[in-house]
Amino acid sequence: MTLHAVILAGGSGTRFWPLSREYAPKQLLSVFGEDSLLTSTIRRARQVISAEGSIHIVVGEELYDELRNHILAQDEEVSTSIDYIIEPAARNTAPALALAAATVAAGDTEGTVIMLPADHICEDGARWQATIAAAVDGAANGSLVTIGLHPTRPDTGYGYIYACDEVVGTPAAAAAGRLASAQAAIPIQCFVEKPDLATAERYLAEGGYYWNSGIVVARADAILHELEAVAAAHPDGAAAGNLRMVETACSLAANPTNAAARTAYAQLLKVSFDNAALELSPHVSMVPTDLDWSDVGSLLSLEALAVPNAQGTRVIGQGIDVDSTDTLNYSTQRLVATLGLDNVVVVDTEDATLVAARDRVQEIRAVVDALAQRGAPELKQNKTSLRPWGSWTLLTRGIGFQVKEIMVTPGSSLSLQSHQQRSEHWIVVAGEARVEIGDALQTLHAGQSAFIPLGVRHRLGNVGEEPLRIVEVATGSYLGEDDIERYDDVYGR
Repeated sequence: MTLHAVILAGGSGTRFWPLSREYAPKQLLSVFGEDSLLTSTIRRARQVISAEGSIHIVVGEELYDELRNHILAQDEEVSTSIDYIIEPAARNTAPALALAAATVAAGDTEGTVIMLPADHICEDGARWQATIAAAVDGAANGSLVTIGLHPTRPDTGYGYIYACDEVVGTPAAAAAGRLASAQAAIPIQCFVEKPDLATAERYLAEGGYYWNSGIVVARADAILHELEAVAAAHPDGAAAGNLRMVETACSLAANPTNAAARTAYAQLLKVSFDNAALELSPHVSMVPTDLDWSDVGSLLSLEALAVPNAQGTRVIGQGIDVDSTDTLNYSTQRLVATLGLDNVVVVDTEDATLVAARDRVQEIRAVVDALAQRGAPELKQNKTSLRPWGSWTLLTRGIGFQVKEIMVTPGSSLSLQSHQQRSEHWIVVAGEARVEIGDALQTLHAGQSAFIPLGVRHRLGNVGEEPLRIVEVATGSYLGEDDIERYDDVYGR
């Protein structure tokens, strides 16, 4: 069987605000290392997929351009040979995985899929590879195989799986000595929602309960078959309603521009793959493992970045604390001082700061909803955004104008493009710029500038040996990033 990877990257990451934004969700953050969570997931997937296998990333239309720019900017190796599956509407993980499975099956009728969330932390290497090898063996008979983590603490933020210990599937991986700390797939008795603390403590004491990682390995045709079978067998279950996801997914995979298929997809129930299939199908098993793993479910995950002091307080970045207890002070952009706090979380960014009771961090969605009602721009995008040619940073914005600092790496250039609703003025701060405006070409140095009228084709490139930095002043009736038409682009956008 050929193993393909499907990375679900459509999450909005609202529980990680203000670090995450709509156009820079949690999976694009490089908070837990040099690589973003998404980039780390791609690298981890490459370790286990077959030589003939491919990596498919499922992403929504609004995030697609930003996500692809992010991957191109992270690493050339990471950005190669990726197939983007653009979801017409956000309908949760069951429709997304069905769409991806149909896409894989259309090109490989016997293909197997590993479904990976894009925003988790997980170790790679030998134990990771052994765990997935065991899951692939378990999926050979058509089972849906999930990965269960041995719990190390009574955590109330995770869903749990209760499983018996009868080995199922083929023992080929074990016989070959590949399993390391993993074992063959075992039957699942039930899935359990996030428990309260007392229940989580009981799970840990009794044993047989595992954290639900959200990682699934299955044949692509088995995913489609089980979704259809469960919907038919449980008309009143989680998959009830107009859940024609299999037919819709197949239609979209064959013709992603099909208007009828797009409309049908948008009308699907928002349902997770757990609710639509794993919790109801009789053909589900689990590979238990002790991989180091975290779903980065809330801002409290930042605590892993620092060792607490004697008062239980962690200071990460530029902050300073005096006499606080059990407090998190996270600030990488500027100095943030905390004094005499107790059980508080402070997260500071370039343009927004969150101060929350530690035991209410899981409720950040309420803050996000309140900001949405105000139309706060701080929900949409971070001030700095990576691009394959460099980056841009928003300096200020007002009615009808915005000012950015643009950095272009040596030898790189932006696409040949135009804007229909804004004009731009470029002022070179440092470096040597090659500027194309209409049919005119010119070279600009520090202190020189150029004006780009509305609707005129233009391109900016760095022909020097140092980073090019310019200040861009844009004016117009609309200043969104989607007001761009590309005519030529070395990055294939």
